[in-house]
Amino acid sequence: MTERIILFPNVSSAEANVYAENLAGEIRDIDESVQVKKRRTNSEAMDFGASLVIILGSASASAIASGIASWMTRHSGVRLEIRNKSGELVAANLDSKDAAAITESFSESK
Repeated sequence: MTERIILFPNVSSAEANVYAENLAGEIRDIDESVQVKKRRTNSEAMDFGASLVIILGSASASAIASGIASWMTRHSGVRLEIRNKSGELVAANLDSKDAAAITESFSESK
């Protein structure tokens, strides 16, 4: 299974919480088989989940990536950072024009 962590750099924890909640709902609407969980980015902060953990089972990476790109189009100016389960940076500074890079970041090989 592919696991990716989505972070929202350069925004406050409050904004990241809202973005994480909205994007989680969008991803669940695309494919209910995708596990999406909010995760705290700082255990000492009062955030309720300023990042998302996405676990793809049989879900299509391209469908998820298209959904993320679509969400980003409606949230102009939001940037994403995608990391793998070991925390290694897979993609950074992504915006709505980066659907191909988002799809690539969900590939099993990364």
